[in-house]
Amino acid sequence: MELNRRQVIAGTIAGMVSTSLLPSSPVLAATAVMQSGSDISWLPTYEAAGGKFFTTAGKPIDAFALMKASGFKVARIRVFVNPSDNNGRLDNAIALATRAKAAGIDTCIDLHFSDTWADPGHQITPAGWSTTDINLLASQVRTYVVATLNRFKALNLPITYVQLGNEISNGFMWPLGQMNSSSDQQWKNLAQLFNAATSGLREVAPTAKSVLHLDCGGDSSRVRWWLMKASLYRIRDFDIVGLSFYPQWHGSIANLTETLEMVAWEFNKPVVIAETAYPYTTTRFGSDVIDVTKGVFTAYPATPAGQASYAKKLVAIMKKLSNNNGVGIWWWEGLATHVMKNKQVVWDSGMTNSTLVDGTGKALPSLAALK
Repeated sequence: MELNRRQVIAGTIAGMVSTSLLPSSPVLAATAVMQSGSDISWLPTYEAAGGKFFTTAGKPIDAFALMKASGFKVARIRVFVNPSDNNGRLDNAIALATRAKAAGIDTCIDLHFSDTWADPGHQITPAGWSTTDINLLASQVRTYVVATLNRFKALNLPITYVQLGNEISNGFMWPLGQMNSSSDQQWKNLAQLFNAATSGLREVAPTAKSVLHLDCGGDSSRVRWWLMKASLYRIRDFDIVGLSFYPQWHGSIANLTETLEMVAWEFNKPVVIAETAYPYTTTRFGSDVIDVTKGVFTAYPATPAGQASYAKKLVAIMKKLSNNNGVGIWWWEGLATHVMKNKQVVWDSGMTNSTLVDGTGKALPSLAALK
């Protein structure tokens, strides 16, 4: 997700590959144990600005202690290659992973393969990496993954999940890794780059689960097409499909349910809602990513109780997925509310209306609802 999100409107999807690529029909399994969590990448910035956290009873509490007490199991942390500011820096990710380990919370490292935000409309190749030679770029990708993950390994920081690219429905590391058609060469390039990243991951952290992250959680047709093409072009060595789902951009809960069940049943793949957020208030803070005039369902009003009901609904859907393939829900920056001093906003992530804590840092009911 990006703060100023721009969606790419997909063209007509054609050229479906044979259904022989699909696995045999799976058998319904028992209820899953949720591995839910939140992106926490802005936590150091929030804390540096003076942000605090409190239990529902108003007692001060450390962010990781709050997540642990709420039943969260995963801390998702983004990493840019050479960012121009502190956002996405590897050193910050290592510091957060250290705190997560101490709290007994698993880590997901979200590699953007860019110096800045990567999403369906922005996949900028890092400075100094090749934009003309696919073989050289693949080598640079693998080298980067090995070097980055070795930083965590050297500090004995376990990594449970590694996301290889962020919302790569349209490819990544453009132009060489761009995917905006059924072009044979585009898919070959994408496969070479993704598989190079996977090779680096398997070398350094063979027990970590790799996540292939697509943005279109409410579009089952596009996700099916994408996964079938991926199989055809031998993008197969990934453990989990990650999907973004924001009601403002991705449709209804029924659309989401259809997509999740398709991945779990037709492809027999574990699936995680890698990003979502939902407002708990209709208050406008001036830099809101979530537009409460577009992203609120009637059944789930923009109130603390409505947000908690939305969270409970997603958990219920994930628990019922075929083959026990529902991994969990990872909230987008659930702790990054704004910071006020002398009645003035001194820091605001843009997610203040949709965090899992209120504007003072006090836990909302949705925190417990996600466990």
